[in-house]
Amino acid sequence: MKRFAVLLAVAAIPSLALASPEHLATIEAECGTQLKMPPAACACLKGKAGELNDGQQAFIAAVVSKDKATQKDLTQGMTVQELTQAGMFMTNAPAQCAGAQ
Repeated sequence: MKRFAVLLAVAAIPSLALASPEHLATIEAECGTQLKMPPAACACLKGKAGELNDGQQAFIAAVVSKDKATQKDLTQGMTVQELTQAGMFMTNAPAQCAGAQ
């Protein structure tokens, strides 16, 4: 069982490397400005966004900062599944984070 836990911890490391600090910072900052959420909810949203891949984080950052040109450019390189996950993130995560406060 201990070996399984170690394998899970090692497997999680690459996904953490995909997190883009500038996109996550934009998501947290714009959360308060554009989504009018309190700081604790925005920190929650940033944490949840950290589970997405870099392209999805960039897309979410463009959405919350209302950067339509970047949104359009990013959709060109994303799969339907990635776009769907990003859309579901924007549908569900703000409410989850607001409700957790």
